[in-house]
Amino acid sequence: MTPLPLPADAALPLPADVARELEGRHPGWVVLWRCWACRYWAFPCWITTGPEPVEARHADDLLTLIEEVEAQHPALPHSGQHAG
Repeated sequence: MTPLPLPADAALPLPADVARELEGRHPGWVVLWRCWACRYWAFPCWITTGPEPVEARHADDLLTLIEEVEAQHPALPHSGQHAG
């Protein structure tokens, strides 16, 4: 698990910014910060049946769940690319 980058002199990032960072690092996912629940949700967009979205209170925990789903359900090649 790779922790999210945080410069030593920076203030803690806003959870919505962390969600955008996670989404940018993991194409094929929609990541949301649910402020009313104080939890992150991530939806895998390349899977048409199961699994359900994953959720966690902490970004590092969500990242672990995202990586588990990615390992179990590899993404299809990008359009325009052919499998070798």
